Amino acid sequence: MPETILALDGVVAVYGFSRVLQGVSLAVERGRVVALLGRNGAGKTTTLRSVMGLVAVPSGRIGFDGVELRGMPTFEIARLGIGYVPDDRRIFPDLSVERNLALAARHSPRGAGGYWNLDTVYGLFPPLSEYRTRKGSVLSGGEQKMLAIGRALMGNPKLLMLDEPSEGLSPLILRGLVAAIQKVGAEGMTILIADQNLKFARRLAGYAYIVENGIIRHHGAMAALMEDGETVRKYLAV
Repeated sequence: MPETILALDGVVAVYGFSRVLQGVSLAVERGRVVALLGRNGAGKTTTLRSVMGLVAVPSGRIGFDGVELRGMPTFEIARLGIGYVPDDRRIFPDLSVERNLALAARHSPRGAGGYWNLDTVYGLFPPLSEYRTRKGSVLSGGEQKMLAIGRALMGNPKLLMLDEPSEGLSPLILRGLVAAIQKVGAEGMTILIADQNLKFARRLAGYAYIVENGIIRHHGAMAALMEDGETVRKYLAV
């Protein structure tokens, strides 16, 4: 049977006095691509931030590759092998593309010797190779997203988490991003994608969860979800 690499069980997450996640449970199997779907404000970003220790989690369990993450500092979580690309990308704007990538490898215990290095990242995202000496601040939004994903891959993570990767991208750039993520998945990377764009997610993920108001409302095979018009209209229609 497939091995579960990430498991959330009854996770409650709060911002101040506001309870955002109401007991989220989900599982991601090693080597699979899973989508976490939902409208804006549904709890997708908070779920990923909970995994990374970036939001208070007063109750529940978050297991990653046999290790309990709840209460662990973010830097230690990252060192265990989780590559996280937030929706605002968080690149170093004053550093060159290549420096951004090199620093990511240097500060990860898994960065050296793995499949992902400068050559493979440049092969995945050719524009980054062309602009390797440019500062991050002068890249377009799509190029910055490529850089953020490439930087996460440079750490050779066990799990790659992408928050709203399709947001704000033109159709042309989006098609290229789909192809790139498909290639990453084909190399065996486990990927958790949080996005509200069902058309984007269906091209990548074989399994989907839907979150609404901090509660998992649906989970199952992506193919079955695409045939369930009522669920799509209820939880994902804008």
